[in-house]
Amino acid sequence: MSIAFTDFAGKDYTPGNYMKGIADEYIAQVHSIIEINRSIIPELVARKEDELSGIGDEILDKLSPEERTASRKYLGQVKAGLGEILESEKWRDTPDFSIEMPNRGAGAAIGHLVMQLAYRAKAGSKDALLRKSLLVSAISTFEVLFAQVARTIYSVNTSSLNDSEHSFTLQELADFGTLDDAREYLIEKRVSTLLRESIDGWEKWLKRSCGGVSMESFPVFWPLIRESFARRNLLVHTGGVVNQLYLSVVAKLSIPDSANIRAGVRLDVDEDYLDWVLQELLALGHILICTVGAKLYKKEGELFSQAAVFASRDFSLWRANHASKAVCNYALSSQLSRKDEMMMRVRRWLSIKETEGLEGIRTEIEGWDTSGLGLPISHCKAVLLDDLNRSQEMVEKLINQGDLSRFEVAVDPLYKKLLPHLSMNQQASPEESGSNE
Repeated sequence: MSIAFTDFAGKDYTPGNYMKGIADEYIAQVHSIIEINRSIIPELVARKEDELSGIGDEILDKLSPEERTASRKYLGQVKAGLGEILESEKWRDTPDFSIEMPNRGAGAAIGHLVMQLAYRAKAGSKDALLRKSLLVSAISTFEVLFAQVARTIYSVNTSSLNDSEHSFTLQELADFGTLDDAREYLIEKRVSTLLRESIDGWEKWLKRSCGGVSMESFPVFWPLIRESFARRNLLVHTGGVVNQLYLSVVAKLSIPDSANIRAGVRLDVDEDYLDWVLQELLALGHILICTVGAKLYKKEGELFSQAAVFASRDFSLWRANHASKAVCNYALSSQLSRKDEMMMRVRRWLSIKETEGLEGIRTEIEGWDTSGLGLPISHCKAVLLDDLNRSQEMVEKLINQGDLSRFEVAVDPLYKKLLPHLSMNQQASPEESGSNE
């Protein structure tokens, strides 16, 4: 069975490019979820007080002056009390309360306000709800990616279908136009069955069907990934309440604070946890594509190693340092040019510096021999070590001779501490400004 890969222009599209396209789409989707978690949700939280005030103002606008006067007496205490319940999410432990008011309009207004805020309290804060949804969405996105990888493996490694227990009837065979149609049907059936298994089942299948490829051996934090899948199942099936099935999973994992988790506790999804999980999933999906692609399409191995090099830089620019470090470690295990190898070291050090600080890697960076390297690479040592005077001189020289642009310096976190010390307002060179003079 052969697969034809064609782009929209009708040109030949290699299998490797097809796999890379899957990875690019996955990266774009997970990156969007990361941005929602980091930017949009905090904006919603910042507007929470305005929203609560707006509910009260909207109610008051519908009252007469006399009713407004009667309502204002109680409005603040109701908003404060229910707002505190909403913030703590302990509404189940809060007793009922009542307010006696002689004015019918004011009573109806306050009752309406109590109802509005009570439902918000019972639903939980919007940021908590959104982050739970984002975790479910992110893992579903990875499931789609894994399904695409599985279809590719089945299509290329047709022997992996030989252990299928499915048998076709003569009528079913007659309904298929060709043998390839029957094989496609079998592939979809096998993939559908595979997706109903746990991620542990996917791991076993991958090892068996793709020459020993193991997600667990990738340079990602596998315990967190495994726990996030179990937490997703809790959110979908129990509303986040811990059960024995979840406890049996995390008991086998080295997860921080997992010993304090008990059955019956409701797990949340906070900003830091979600960001970390998203970064690990980002790295896992990309490394999975590169590993499987390089194994299935050996002639295009360089395409996948280069994809890892570019992805590590993109992740670094997005401040996805956990993901950048993982992809750098993966890339360094591949066949790279001397220049790419050096830049992967730099990106890896940068990601560690951003997440753990400089001191843990200072000795390693100081021991880096840059004597045989050109300035475009060797200057990174001084920048990483925060040697401001020396790195400023080197970077400005690179800018002036056209080996580094001001834009690259401005957006790259590598130069974050150096940026305030550079003369970034210098006149742009003719090449940078687009002039033909």
